Amino acid sequence: MENKKIDWEDKPEVKKGAIGERIVNEILSNFGYIVYRPISDGAHKIDFFAHKESAEKKIICIEAKAKKRMAKYYETGFNYNAYLHYKEIQEKHHIDTFVYFIDDFEECIYGQWLNNLGEGRTIPGKTGIVIVWDLCKMQLFRKLTNEELIELSQYTKNGSYDYSTVEKYFDDDCYDEKGNYKNLNK
Repeated sequence: MENKKIDWEDKPEVKKGAIGERIVNEILSNFGYIVYRPISDGAHKIDFFAHKESAEKKIICIEAKAKKRMAKYYETGFNYNAYLHYKEIQEKHHIDTFVYFIDDFEECIYGQWLNNLGEGRTIPGKTGIVIVWDLCKMQLFRKLTNEELIELSQYTKNGSYDYSTVEKYFDDDCYDEKGNYKNLNK
């Protein structure tokens, strides 16, 4: 039997992650940020940094997580070791981290500053310990477009959880006619 090694860029979760990063890059650009991305190939610990011309001229760390929220709870999260890395960057270099979730089950983009999420709770995951937070802690940005949902679905794994009976947390009343979160348009 032939043993084939899959290149990093060919992994479905990496391709889905790249779509999420592109969507977040567009959001940041629309908010007036200049985005700085890693140029090296392969895995990277930070998706990108962003800078906005403002009085404080602050650089921020950005993470984009293209994944469904949990099926059994109104929660989402990611690998605990990544969380510890982001916390270390914040404490050591004084660079705040914002985490965006591109959620193809909820069909929207939400996120929060890592400091505002709090400690969360840790649970065992398929690939190690995961830290999760309640969706009520998240700031909602916008709905995903039909085109974005189709693109993401190409790389969404059929997991071990059945979402067919799961209720959505964010309902359509949260959005304006353009699909933007209503509170962002004040």
